[in-house]
Amino acid sequence: MPSPDPRASLPASPSSFSLGGRWAAVLVLAAGLLACRAPEAATPKDEAKPGPPSAAAPAVAIPAQERVAEPTPAPEAEAGAEPAVAAAEPEPEPGAMKPLTPEQVTILFGTEEDTEPEIRLGITDKQANFHYTSGNERTLDAYYPLLSERTGGAYVGVGTDQAYFFMTWARFEIAWLIDYDPVIQQIHELYRLFFEASATPPELVALWEKDAEERAFAVIDAAHDEREAKQLRYWYEASRARIHRRLVRMTRRMDTAGVPSFLTDQEHYDYVRLMLEQRRVRPLLVDLLATDGLVALGEASKALGVPIRVLYLSNAEQYWKRYPKQFRANITALPFADDAVVLRTLLSQAINEDYRYNVQPAANYEEWLERPFVGNVYQIVRGGPKATPEGITLFETDADPDQSAAGQRYHARHEEG
Repeated sequence: MPSPDPRASLPASPSSFSLGGRWAAVLVLAAGLLACRAPEAATPKDEAKPGPPSAAAPAVAIPAQERVAEPTPAPEAEAGAEPAVAAAEPEPEPGAMKPLTPEQVTILFGTEEDTEPEIRLGITDKQANFHYTSGNERTLDAYYPLLSERTGGAYVGVGTDQAYFFMTWARFEIAWLIDYDPVIQQIHELYRLFFEASATPPELVALWEKDAEERAFAVIDAAHDEREAKQLRYWYEASRARIHRRLVRMTRRMDTAGVPSFLTDQEHYDYVRLMLEQRRVRPLLVDLLATDGLVALGEASKALGVPIRVLYLSNAEQYWKRYPKQFRANITALPFADDAVVLRTLLSQAINEDYRYNVQPAANYEEWLERPFVGNVYQIVRGGPKATPEGITLFETDADPDQSAAGQRYHARHEEG
């Protein structure tokens, strides 16, 4: 994994898209299962808790940048003494990111969010309204070779822990962690606090252990007033065991695959901490089918001069029988970099208790979404390999939509007419 690129200070310039023929090599990573956003119980049996203190309470907002203390006045110089020379600010280390300016922080954290929908969909009705407080992709390292070739730009993605893997592999400058469940913002705030309080990966994982509640509560209470802390303590208790199992499992997986990550490599862990410390990470409530959140995010990306290089949708597209019109408009309005990609997963748990992993150039995805004959994600990924009980099912999608079966039928009908 390369060190942070000097280009990481804003603004960034997009580079051209180049996937090449490395996918055959990528597939050799097979050694486990895949997963994305599989159905989970709303609250595991071993974590059953009463309802949250206030279901209508807003998600915890990331605290504003700490104010710098007023400097102590220097003593008056004696008559005839040489005036003191102010020490120059040290230059950042080569390749290091510079902190965002106050103006950039305002742009990043000042955008409008959506409201929580009445119903959060699932692939089936039984899976609606679950809180996906942890990821369940067993082999996220499938994406490592692709993401490790990227440096800079912005990340936009749903979910929780997935983002912390992706942001160190690709060394993003900005990360928007989106979800239409406000509980996910609570989980990201817990992660932020625990990263801040933990110097190493094992310390972070340990804060999610069963006997760490007192320490975790102390971290939460030191950062928030009682109202906000009460919400965070509730969701910590409700999600602690599930998240701890996930982190332990992913630590083993990354060690087995030989892939560096924030759980297994100190330098990667420190990069996440730096992103959070410099306020480059914005969790926010975004409904992919609403009119405000994603559009405002795109405007902020433009204002910051940081194009989106990775959009991670998990398996959200499988929630819809047909692409909603607003979703198409939201995605095609995003300011993608030339080499931007869309990462998605496709449910295959009946075969491998996991998913298929798919990558698609963002420009190609936009072409598909703009075609009236494209109804859903299954048309886009048609022809991709089927899941297997063993190994990683990873494939690229970059076909011309007009040459697809649906496209040819559509054009034939219109030419005849």
